[in-house]
Amino acid sequence: MKGRLMALLCLSFVLFFCQQAWGAGFGTPVLDGSLDACYGTAEATDQSGDGNGNAVMDLLELYVCNDANYWYFYFTINGDIGTSNWGKYVIYIDTTNDANGATSDAWGRSVVVTDPHKPEFGLYTWVDALPYDPSDTQVHAWTGSSWSSAGTLDGVGRSAGSISALEWKIAKTTLGSPTQIWCEVWSTGGGTSDNAQDTINDPAEDWNATDWSSLATLLNSTNVPETAGGDTDPPTVVGASSHPAPHNTIEVEFNEFVDLTTSQVAGNYTVNSGAVTVVSATRGDPDSSKVTLTLGSNLPFGGSNDVLVVNVQDIAGNPIVNNGTTNVACFCLSQVIFEVHMNLHLRTHSIPPIDTVAIEGNVYPLTWDPTCDMYARDNGVPPDVAAGDSIYTVAVDFSRPSDCATGTDTTWVEFEYTHQCSEWEGGHHYYADPGLTCGTGVDTFSVWWADVAPDDYTTKPIDVIFHVDMSSLSPGALDTVGLNGSQYPLNWNVPPTTFLADDGVFPDSFPADDHFAVRVRFPVNTWKWVEYKYLFNSAYECSLAGNRDVFLNDAVYDTVGVNPLILPLAEWEDYCTVGIIETPETRAFKLDQNAPNPFNPVTTFRFTLPKAAHTMLTVYDASGRVVRTLVDERLDQGPHEMSWNGTGEYGSRVASGVYFYELKSEGMRTTRKLVIVY
Repeated sequence: MKGRLMALLCLSFVLFFCQQAWGAGFGTPVLDGSLDACYGTAEATDQSGDGNGNAVMDLLELYVCNDANYWYFYFTINGDIGTSNWGKYVIYIDTTNDANGATSDAWGRSVVVTDPHKPEFGLYTWVDALPYDPSDTQVHAWTGSSWSSAGTLDGVGRSAGSISALEWKIAKTTLGSPTQIWCEVWSTGGGTSDNAQDTINDPAEDWNATDWSSLATLLNSTNVPETAGGDTDPPTVVGASSHPAPHNTIEVEFNEFVDLTTSQVAGNYTVNSGAVTVVSATRGDPDSSKVTLTLGSNLPFGGSNDVLVVNVQDIAGNPIVNNGTTNVACFCLSQVIFEVHMNLHLRTHSIPPIDTVAIEGNVYPLTWDPTCDMYARDNGVPPDVAAGDSIYTVAVDFSRPSDCATGTDTTWVEFEYTHQCSEWEGGHHYYADPGLTCGTGVDTFSVWWADVAPDDYTTKPIDVIFHVDMSSLSPGALDTVGLNGSQYPLNWNVPPTTFLADDGVFPDSFPADDHFAVRVRFPVNTWKWVEYKYLFNSAYECSLAGNRDVFLNDAVYDTVGVNPLILPLAEWEDYCTVGIIETPETRAFKLDQNAPNPFNPVTTFRFTLPKAAHTMLTVYDASGRVVRTLVDERLDQGPHEMSWNGTGEYGSRVASGVYFYELKSEGMRTTRKLVIVY
């Protein structure tokens, strides 16, 4: 396990890299994604290049250490999770050294663990967005028959680079205070049934995936005994926040448990340079790393608040260092009034007699789970303006970390609305901008459900002429050619209800030339983006590829006889490979959401190609016009990224607003939405 030679080398750097001057395996590392000397040598390793072809799936080394109160895990990834940030990572932990434990995965992945080390705990995380913090993690505990939520990790860190790392912290008490653990790290994809793609375990190479679907069987046999040591570290302040209203309390969080007597002296805390009086201080129970301050007045919204701590000791008697950095925490206190316009959505999704709309999110008091724990109302009671206007409103008080030196916010608020506690919008919204000042404290943020506003719907009928060349199939008199699509009057019924004809009657030009045509009138208030596919004798073209699409530009086109939208003549299956067999590689065609989004001034697109091919990445405005072609060349198989500074083809900056970007390669295509905000 712990190699002697490496341990001796590490010990020479302990004082610099670790807050604990004891042997390898005991200490309090700094959660910054860097490997501190107190971890010692790797508990388990895995060879590089076996992550099923995906760099961010390829795991390398696992390090584990502990101090008096926490377990710490540090593992490396053979790829840059700062740029390829779509991976998900899990640590299974067995605390009982027996065959009791989970027989399934908390995320529903196709993963099992063999005896005797079935896990009692699963630590889960994803790295899809910055800043990376405990809100991007989950802790699940096995109840004997199912998984239950046990909150989030107590602290996290990450590093970027050609070899990147994740670093986690979890309280010993959360795991039941075991004296030793058996664990395994594994990586997985974003699909709901994706299995493990790589593992780190001792012995190494216990199992590695060859595809995304076959069952993964893990051993979970890496044994790590709890390490004892003496605590000589001073405590540090890791955060402060004010919840709930009326904000006359502040919770101060330390990196370790603190002494009862010194932590409860009100005079050891100064708020806003003494402008706010601290009346009392109460240490948490059972979480002795948190202290609640009661204030003599309510904190106002707006600006950055700071808390300075002196004289507080940890349970070993080490006093906090009054250096103005590790004994200070700052936070923004603000109220945001969220409004969601539901009227367009409720036209076809209303559920009488009462429609329920709730807001979910990543920053407390918002949560992703459970759903519907914070409702928006359309009842005319402030902050809602008027009842019955289908604008649902809720006021949310946020206490978010801020930069003490600059007084600026450091946290994105990511959120999404739900309808009837089960129907999600399908995409996230973002509020706040790290790097900006904390603001005046009260703000209103208004969106349309799923970003679908009246501008996204047509204001007049539009006729579209679809025609397709079927000569490759030599259709006979009894064969039929159909058209299915996402917007009325099209549908996805099979057999189809809309048919094309080759009879020489308008819009068909000539009979019996194997060119089939049909005119479709899309009515007023049609969603402007229409997906569609042709069918031959009720069988879809390109059944394993994406759909064709057309943008209903009602600023240019309208009805037949005036200015219909006439599509170019298509060829049957001209955008896919006939007889394609679905493989892990074809499923690897993937376009991530650009990040950041909304953005100003630069954003990054990341995508994955299943094989080398000519590829196009194009940005369009809301009318469907090309704004910028970012890629138009042959690219290699695997992950790619491309940055965009918000300029058009001729170098001028485009206006604020909603845009779309499309990735096309080898007959496959996918589109996403982005937002520019100045």
